[in-house]
Amino acid sequence: MRRLAVLVAMGFALALVVPAAALAGPPEYEQAYVNGTTVTINAIEVHQNPNVLTHATADFYQVVYPEDHSLWPNTPQCNPCDHQGNGIDPTDFHNHVLDSVPGTGHSEFSPLWHVFLIVPASGDRATQVAYAAALPHITSEAAVDALVASGLAREIDTQFYFLCAVVDSHAAH
Repeated sequence: MRRLAVLVAMGFALALVVPAAALAGPPEYEQAYVNGTTVTINAIEVHQNPNVLTHATADFYQVVYPEDHSLWPNTPQCNPCDHQGNGIDPTDFHNHVLDSVPGTGHSEFSPLWHVFLIVPASGDRATQVAYAAALPHITSEAAVDALVASGLAREIDTQFYFLCAVVDSHAAH
């Protein structure tokens, strides 16, 4: 579960971080939550530069579903999404949670995002059940923070960043 997470980018801002030649393909479009609302984001893989990570000011949470599918209270946004192209594994079943979007008055918004995995704190059945029951409510940064503070989840810094744009829901069409 410690592998890198979602690869997301904002096309016009790539020149700020990496050369245009570092783009790996066309944009992908996915759903994400921000403050309880579902939004559409675009995704383009970018070259990773460890020096850029210190400038990532916004947090992106990849909230991973338990391996036991019978515990799932609903279908994850990524069901599955093999973002790394390395075959389906447990982290490929997850939701995306953004800490901010433009126009929300949240001062952290930046096109540069830092990815954190949110996973169950342990593999014991009681933790897995309680974690799964909380998933429908994990649609904001505050909810992610509360889940981690409760001891049911742990946050893993992936040391990965990306550029993110919230786009019109029809952009993928």
